[in-house]
Amino acid sequence: MVFKTVHPNSSVELEELIYKYALKNAVEHGGRADEGAVIGKVVAEAPEVRKHIKNILPLVRDIVSRVNSMSIEEQKKELSRFHFEEPKKEEKEDLPPLEGKLPPVLRFAPEPGGFIHIGNLRAAIVNHLYAEKYKGTFILRYDDTNPRNVKLVYYDAIKEDLEALGIKIHRIVYQSDRIDVYLEYLKKLLEDGHAYASFEQNISEKRKDGVPFEGRDRAPEENLEIMDKILEGEYREGEVAFFLKTDPSHPNPVLRDPGIFRIVDAPHPRTGWKYRLYPTYNFASAIDDGTLGVTHVFRGKDHENNGKVQRTIQEILSLEIPYTVAFGRLNVDEGEFLVGLSKRRIRQALKDGIIDGWDHPGLLTVRSLLERVILPQSFMEFYRLIGIKKTDILLKMDNIYSINRKFLDKKARRVFFLEEPYEIVLDAPEREVSIPWHPDIDMGNRVYKVNKRIFIDKKDVKERVRLKYLFNIEIEKNRGRYIGDDPSLTPRIHWIPDIEPIEGTVLFPSGKRVDGLLEFWAQTLKEGEIVQLDRLYFVRVKRNNGEKVLMYYTHK
Repeated sequence: MVFKTVHPNSSVELEELIYKYALKNAVEHGGRADEGAVIGKVVAEAPEVRKHIKNILPLVRDIVSRVNSMSIEEQKKELSRFHFEEPKKEEKEDLPPLEGKLPPVLRFAPEPGGFIHIGNLRAAIVNHLYAEKYKGTFILRYDDTNPRNVKLVYYDAIKEDLEALGIKIHRIVYQSDRIDVYLEYLKKLLEDGHAYASFEQNISEKRKDGVPFEGRDRAPEENLEIMDKILEGEYREGEVAFFLKTDPSHPNPVLRDPGIFRIVDAPHPRTGWKYRLYPTYNFASAIDDGTLGVTHVFRGKDHENNGKVQRTIQEILSLEIPYTVAFGRLNVDEGEFLVGLSKRRIRQALKDGIIDGWDHPGLLTVRSLLERVILPQSFMEFYRLIGIKKTDILLKMDNIYSINRKFLDKKARRVFFLEEPYEIVLDAPEREVSIPWHPDIDMGNRVYKVNKRIFIDKKDVKERVRLKYLFNIEIEKNRGRYIGDDPSLTPRIHWIPDIEPIEGTVLFPSGKRVDGLLEFWAQTLKEGEIVQLDRLYFVRVKRNNGEKVLMYYTHK
């Protein structure tokens, strides 16, 4: 075969290029190449031919017809003569090396007061990535020393979501199982004069003014006696608490005799009424980090004061002090979401019936985002990229969507969906058309016989359009007149034949619902499947009951 160039100044062996991509498209789609898809590939490799597209259409049509007349075995044999460049793999930015003791022992310490959300996920993934990188240990530690904030269902939910993301948990620690350990350390601090009981009622005011609290000079024996009385049930919640003895006038108000234990008269979902004297978050964290072998602690800059309190407790008790890495704040743009991050608002929305679960698409929980098929590898790649940078970061979900799109594009079938169906009566030849489920990957085809009526989207009602994979029409009101098969005509729009279309609903994170029509073969959609609604956006099929299909919006 003699291959011609498109014009004298072109270096493109045009016929060979068309032949090559016609073969490739045919082999990927069951032996039938599509003219439009072939033209797209040719233009992508040789952009200079774009200006001559109308002149080469007859050549494309001829070559595609010739290729489609071959058997699939002949097509594969011919295709083997050609070389295709493999796309270059992007090099992933790695996390900076860790200083300190290696291999690391790392902990992620959520409070089981709700499901994990996109904000606190950063700490979980950073710890996981470093544990994976250095063959270290990942501890899931439940910070559950405030009985009023925790519920049993959240323990399992947190573990399930971490595992769904591919995070390997080597050890689980419940702080509610370690209350006796914390009480022993409180007793030691009281005996050594490093802590005291106080009946102070104006804590905030006195701390602000740098004034000592009531009881600061109380003898160790008296403090221990008060502790025993609390354990025997003598005092009520709010009457007395324990404080670390540091400096009432310390330059940093947070370090002015911080609280370390308080009475909580409420049942704990794991231990019931067994305890009523509970450590504060900082005290329990300091003891655990200093006694469980934790080597590194990752925390946001906004938790630096907590870190200073914990370090002070560890120094006084001569405990191990982990290497601390502080990263910048992660602020999340909640603009498109019905409820967003706030656990308080989520709980209220659940009570009010605005949402029906922590996996509702209007939330920024990991469970919700996984439901919408934000893939685990997308989370991993995003948090690997931002790593432990000290600068503050504004997380816009488009940042994660752009990563996720690369993964979804290769696995999602394309389906026609009309948000505003508009009926068109055709003045065109009857035609049978085979439409690939994916433009580049062989996922099979669906076949339609197009007669006199189709639906298009109302926003696509323009004078002249190309119906994808079919032909071109000129639209006047609700009639469409056949004007040829030129695959270069734009706009190219999706459409649905008037053959038992299926009702479809898309639920968006904002709470908006879009009701429209899906094509007949959308009945093959499986619950949980991710598809792209052609020219619109990706969705996850939440429910397909045969007559209606409910879909959760993923992203564009």
